[in-house]
Amino acid sequence: MDISLEWLNDNKPGETAKFFNLEFLEKIDDVFKLKVTFPAESANPMNMVQGGMIAAALDDATAMVVISAYDFKKGPLSTDLHVLFHRPLKIGEAFIDVKIIKLGRKIATVEGRLFTPDKKLAATLLHTIQPTDIKKE
Repeated sequence: MDISLEWLNDNKPGETAKFFNLEFLEKIDDVFKLKVTFPAESANPMNMVQGGMIAAALDDATAMVVISAYDFKKGPLSTDLHVLFHRPLKIGEAFIDVKIIKLGRKIATVEGRLFTPDKKLAATLLHTIQPTDIKKE
């Protein structure tokens, strides 16, 4: 299956993709590599990225891969987001790796991993999705 995220750099769907300035960098084997920028509004009281913002960025990144994988015919209806936080993350740029674990007719599972600018693992997301028809208006 040949999946591309080139479209993401020109057309960011949804306000969260714009808020985090999600950017597709490259695909290496079966891993999609993206850049995310956490703005100052993402900060918690300790001036680090708030955990919910990390979850939202990983949710969006994994969703973009799923949308592409289903050729823009199915959208991701999340049934579970399981996030593990490994270390604090500073405001600014970070990197996300997305890997499809399973794409099925009724369920999809995708893994997202968030890395600090110096490539240390900061968070992991296991995203379970019910693929849902995208309604064209």
